[in-house]
Amino acid sequence: MKRSININKSFFLVLIAALSINACTQTEGTQSQNRSGEVELLDTLLLKDWMPENVHKVHRTNITKAKYPVIDLHAHAYATTEEEVARRVAIMDAVGIEKSVVLTGATGEEFDRLFELYSKYPDRFFIYVGFDYTGYEEDGWSDKMIAELRRVAEMGAVGIGEVHDKGPGLAPGMHPDDPRMDPVFEAAGELGLTINLHVAEPIWMYEAMDSTNDGLTRAYTWRVKNQDQIVGHDGMVEIFGRTLERHPNTTFVAAHLANTSNDFSLLAELFDKYPNLYGDVSARFGEFSTIPRATAAFFEKYQDRIVYGTDYGFETFPDNPSKPYGNNTSTEEMFKMTFRVLETADEHFYITDLVGYKWPMYGLNLSDETLRKIYRENALKILGE
Repeated sequence: MKRSININKSFFLVLIAALSINACTQTEGTQSQNRSGEVELLDTLLLKDWMPENVHKVHRTNITKAKYPVIDLHAHAYATTEEEVARRVAIMDAVGIEKSVVLTGATGEEFDRLFELYSKYPDRFFIYVGFDYTGYEEDGWSDKMIAELRRVAEMGAVGIGEVHDKGPGLAPGMHPDDPRMDPVFEAAGELGLTINLHVAEPIWMYEAMDSTNDGLTRAYTWRVKNQDQIVGHDGMVEIFGRTLERHPNTTFVAAHLANTSNDFSLLAELFDKYPNLYGDVSARFGEFSTIPRATAAFFEKYQDRIVYGTDYGFETFPDNPSKPYGNNTSTEEMFKMTFRVLETADEHFYITDLVGYKWPMYGLNLSDETLRKIYRENALKILGE
């Protein structure tokens, strides 16, 4: 009899537990049913399809032209015919771009062709040559490159770039601080050729491609692969510092603020140590405009070392426009975005089509003095105008 009672108690406890679970399940089912639309959306919406829109009723500045004349110190040879160059000049006129650098990345005959094309507007373009790394492992490569630099400098080239090292090297196994680059960088300084050097990529491109990466929508496209075989972000910044130290008489412009938008103290340290260094703001508006107070403070402090640049592409074909990065942002809208970020105090706006991130952007509201320097005066100082 006693054993029977124990069995009944056990059965009773199991029955209570089962009823409790069933009740919880019914409650959850009711909640799920009441919010079925929300739950279904969160389960099915793809990150690439999430496109937030601003609902804040805040001031929006309509900028049609830069506040002061601008020199774009980071742009490429987007136009490849006389008609396209003329179109490019017309757009520059419309938005207030006084002059633009053309980072050809070319040498030899291709450089000569582009130089002749853009030289039809001598007051509008500064032409940069590239590096040809063919045979860089052989004796005499540096001498050949120096001879090319002397040749194009006599033609009227004013700089070199964009020179890239995102981790693998300028060429396999050769980073900017490699001894083979020493005579080339030294010759550039002697010839007055500014070097636009792109080191690393934004930090998000090195982080895990998972739910913790807040720049994932852009980072996944630009992610740095084979990281175990290349120099990482911090290592590239260190290499850049050693390069600057080896060539104090050569002027360097760090493309994209040396990709330090996540930690401006890295670039601040380089600025403090190396007076031959400048940084262009090109193609990182999406990154630095999300932290407007920190960025504005940095730009104001280093206003003598920062230059304007775009690098977002260019609409050059009136009949079939080539949009920056293949998106829906026109060239004029692109320029206006950059002016809006630098000049205004606008808050929480999206231009995801252009910058790739789904972060809200904010205006820096820079002082007039800083704007004039970033837009034009620092560039003229660099280019010896």
